[in-house]
Amino acid sequence: MTVVTLSMEVELAWGVHDMDEERISPGRRAESEFFDRLLARCDEAGVPFSFDVVGHLFEASCDGTHGDHCSPDWFDADPGTDAERNPEFYAPDMVRAMTATDVDHEICTHSYSHIDCSRFDADTVRRDLELAQAVHERDLGERTVSFVPPRHHTPPTDALRAAGIEIVRMARTPPEQSPLRTFSDHLFGTHDGMSLEYRDGIVFTYCSKRASLISSLLPKGQEETHPALRYLPLSTSQRQRHHLGTLRRSVEEAIETGEPLHLWCHLHDMANEEQWVGIAAFLGWLGEQADAGRIELLTMEELNERARDGRLPVRLTGDDAATGSDGTPTRLAERTVDTAGEELRRTATDGGTDS
Repeated sequence: MTVVTLSMEVELAWGVHDMDEERISPGRRAESEFFDRLLARCDEAGVPFSFDVVGHLFEASCDGTHGDHCSPDWFDADPGTDAERNPEFYAPDMVRAMTATDVDHEICTHSYSHIDCSRFDADTVRRDLELAQAVHERDLGERTVSFVPPRHHTPPTDALRAAGIEIVRMARTPPEQSPLRTFSDHLFGTHDGMSLEYRDGIVFTYCSKRASLISSLLPKGQEETHPALRYLPLSTSQRQRHHLGTLRRSVEEAIETGEPLHLWCHLHDMANEEQWVGIAAFLGWLGEQADAGRIELLTMEELNERARDGRLPVRLTGDDAATGSDGTPTRLAERTVDTAGEELRRTATDGGTDS
């Protein structure tokens, strides 16, 4: 059965403070409102999310000092206050809300400080993940096995293993294409399903680089629609129907191919009425497809479990090779858990190979 996973990056100001804080609404009022709506709609539809939460949002307050972690300027944006004065940097209320739903959502980590994995060494990434794991243990009573790296930057697998991470969501970078082709994709394209992979002891689930749960034909959170798409002769309702249609077609295509489909966005992306209409309708439809047995809705943690016990096919990649019956080395990328599940489980148990 085709597997569909939904994930949402909950980062608030930590995700944009070095870019443009105006992407977050004043006092994060819009983000809070639409997050509450999302949780209620998920309960109605029976649809789980993997929420990828920046660890600092677990904090109710802090003094703004974090020792020598990352670099002297990494926490310059930290106001050193509390959730009442700067709710865009502190969101323990959102974390509590995720745990108070009828649907069993997963709370993953999006790192503690929205760390740039391309900028810092493996030990710094590991320490940041350990800080995130500490707040998970403190507030949720358990560590997480799931990590979504900020801005899709590839993390070092040895740091992941050391911090207890077993599954990572990464983005597949599309091939370079012309502006006309990109424009066409926004209008007519769908979101592809992509195989799971296993490398160096880590399961990788893949998504598109462009946020796929939202529509680029509509305003994105507090931002206006891109000028190239803003002036198309389409009404808001037509754009919203296009939004829903694209999501539904993506699922239908995944059912045809059998590939796992992973759809995602940031919380602040969908925090407006224009985006919400299509998302709410899609969640209802998605729940109906699951009830009808056409798809299975799995969190990242569940993907990891299925991959490791052989219930989901996984491409084994990396430098390891296995020997075939004729003595010829066989690339692990040519095999799946269906035929090499025991080897995957063994590799996972002994920690895999270093990256």
